[in-house]
Amino acid sequence: MNYILKTIFTREKIVFVLLAILSVFFSIACSEPVSLTLSDRGKAKYVIVLPDEPLPVETTAANELKKYLDKVTNSKFSIIHESDADTSQPLLVVGNSSLAKTLLPKVDATQLPYDGIVVETIGKDIIMLGHPVRGTLYAVNTFLEEAVGVRWWTSTDSYIPKAKRLKVPMLHIRYAPDLTYREAFYKDAFKDEAFAAQMKCNGDFSKITPEYGGYHKFQYFVHSFYPILPPQNYFEKHPEWYSMIDGKRTHHHAQLCLSNDAMRKEFTKNVLDTLRSHPDMDFISISQNDCHGACQCEHCQAIVREEGSESGPVIRFVNAVAEEIEKEFPHIWVETLAYQYTRTAPLKVKPRKNVVVRLCTIECSFSEPLVEGEQNKALRDDIEAWSKIADNLFVWDYVTNFTSYMLPHPNIHVLAPNIRFFIKNNTIGLFEQGDYYCDAGDFVRMRNWVISRLMWNPALNENKLIDEFLAGYYGERAAPYLRQYWDLLTTSVKESGVYLRCYMGDTSGWLTVPVYIQATSLMKKAIEVTKDEILRNRLQREEIPLKFVLLLENARFKTYEQENNISPVTPPNPEEALTEFMSLLKEFNVTMVREDFSSHPNHTQWVEQLLRSRLFPEEK
Repeated sequence: MNYILKTIFTREKIVFVLLAILSVFFSIACSEPVSLTLSDRGKAKYVIVLPDEPLPVETTAANELKKYLDKVTNSKFSIIHESDADTSQPLLVVGNSSLAKTLLPKVDATQLPYDGIVVETIGKDIIMLGHPVRGTLYAVNTFLEEAVGVRWWTSTDSYIPKAKRLKVPMLHIRYAPDLTYREAFYKDAFKDEAFAAQMKCNGDFSKITPEYGGYHKFQYFVHSFYPILPPQNYFEKHPEWYSMIDGKRTHHHAQLCLSNDAMRKEFTKNVLDTLRSHPDMDFISISQNDCHGACQCEHCQAIVREEGSESGPVIRFVNAVAEEIEKEFPHIWVETLAYQYTRTAPLKVKPRKNVVVRLCTIECSFSEPLVEGEQNKALRDDIEAWSKIADNLFVWDYVTNFTSYMLPHPNIHVLAPNIRFFIKNNTIGLFEQGDYYCDAGDFVRMRNWVISRLMWNPALNENKLIDEFLAGYYGERAAPYLRQYWDLLTTSVKESGVYLRCYMGDTSGWLTVPVYIQATSLMKKAIEVTKDEILRNRLQREEIPLKFVLLLENARFKTYEQENNISPVTPPNPEEALTEFMSLLKEFNVTMVREDFSSHPNHTQWVEQLLRSRLFPEEK
């Protein structure tokens, strides 16, 4: 049975919320105790109960629950099957068992919204279950976070409280995320499948096994016109299947001739053959190449004129292919792009019900939220226009600086309002493309944590999330200085009015030398007050972007020093500073500092040469 849902679940979610509210009132009316004691003085008072024939993800959920409860309480919790359970004893009921159905007769896990969870206290028992794909694991992870206090900061770092007597509050959680597809594209996000599940991310790049809930499988993922219809196989015999540009058919920096019926027939055949070989896909991308080069033939351009946009031929073409896909694979979403020259919505044609339009924020300014300001008005208008004609949108959001992962990039203040804006406009899938190729960068671990939690629940307060991560991961002593650091850079970028793109070569447009001096001082104070070596090491990694700015933009800083007669900010010994910086990159395993799709890229030598040219221009 395929559980990828084809609607936004408006009716089911309303019922889900109403039941949650009623359960709270019911608990108050029944005068429930304030809390339950799971363990006392190293002795477990509860037993974990699984269905007699649990799903693999339910077994994982029970094992994860036992693992962390054992660590927290220094006791040994048992896992049994429901047929062996003594219902007179307090139970932690995990999964969609007959026992769970008896305790919660109005909850049918198979009818829950996608990835929906239920964590419910009924008398002395606590039930944790969810949508069959991975909801039960998410319910357990939610219980461990919200009731027990566990925090998973990164794939290797967590906070596990210790309690001789573990008490948990009465729980009445019923929740389902708005986003069906959630992916934070950071290197650490994919190092451990348990961590991916803890972050409640389920995207294609996670490659999570079924035991941890699996993931959404994408055929091609993006830019698939040529992979489906390779020019090397077809162009010689059928040049008319490819773009006409300046009166000539070409496949170089080009697209397909989307009005050609014979091409569409062959294209559809290839798509169906591919899906027959990969029937377990959730999405298939039928999308333009990563370039301009739309077909200029009369037939294609007639559609463009009628639709008022180059997206017109794309949606008509994708709709036709999607119609054939639906006949054989009704469970598969057909994804296409609204990207660069196709970003504007068409005037007449609407995407079919099995088509998902993925908008891209590559032109976005990240100094101000999408919902306000003039910098993003055109993009905002386009997203809102698509949401009026498409029930299901997907967004590819660019949340890093692809030119240089090592530069400070203060965009975190817009990420939460942008996510909320996407969801408000029918977005069911979100790909947050971050620093996937880099182990360091601009607070990438915090970004992954905050973004992941907001994708799961956009109603969370982003500032509280940031504060929690700063204190939990870097230490309570350093956190106030780090908060001031982030507030300082955020204020600076806002007041500068800079158009903060996802491709920025330097910080000169928003980071003044006085602000840089303040930021450096705050970072140094955070390090100075931190005595724990592990925490100091994390802070020293986060200091790398500041050091990089000083070396990369050395000339700008020197000019400011001379013109304003201030104490030197630039390093007195540039050679020593460069050596120290390169040592930091090696220490923190930084080999890539920008987006690069070449084979086995390593930017170490390039970085050293670049910085040497900035520090010693006379050597050129």
